[in-house]
Amino acid sequence: MNEDYNIQYGAPKIEAKPLISKIRGEGKNIVLGITGTSGAVYGLRMLRALLMNEFNVELILSEYAVYSLYKECSVDLKQANVAGLFPEISIGKATVNLHNNLDLKSEIFSANFNAYGMIICPCANNFLAGIANGDSKTLMEKAADYSLSYSRPLIIVPRMTPVNKIQLDNMIKIINAGGKIVPAMPSFENNPQNFNDLADYIAGKVLNILVGNKLEI
Repeated sequence: MNEDYNIQYGAPKIEAKPLISKIRGEGKNIVLGITGTSGAVYGLRMLRALLMNEFNVELILSEYAVYSLYKECSVDLKQANVAGLFPEISIGKATVNLHNNLDLKSEIFSANFNAYGMIICPCANNFLAGIANGDSKTLMEKAADYSLSYSRPLIIVPRMTPVNKIQLDNMIKIINAGGKIVPAMPSFENNPQNFNDLADYIAGKVLNILVGNKLEI
């Protein structure tokens, strides 16, 4: 919302507020899944928000996420270039480990791995369906299934629209199983200036739900 719009329509100028709360991640492990649905910026800003708050991120990219990240954001996300993508973040206080989505022998869904919770942002409808129906055909689906089985926070950010009854039913299944649904519906009340602000609004919402009352804010 620019100044000319405010003058012409009498809209009040809203003072910007921090979109991401300061949260003490303290090295806790978070599994972050990024799928290939459009809206790759949501995944990048979610990753940034977790690193800013010193979470250790176990990152799973779907096969098409790599394509969407490059097509929409010109980002070729690899283990070696995470620090270069987020220069404002001290990677030394947080880590990022990339995982192959087809690696069904990964440790991240086993009893040997202590995960605080899992986020899928953005989440394509085929992954939404796989999680809702317990398919566990990919690492992302299997890790989500594991989170629900052990009552660990699972937050899913669907982005695709319009939504049909099948997709709504899948969301309800996940909610009934203990997961949370945070649709990628950014607010404009904070006077966003660009796409990063819109994505940060969603990342901030997800973080607040993730920590609840379990971590100090």
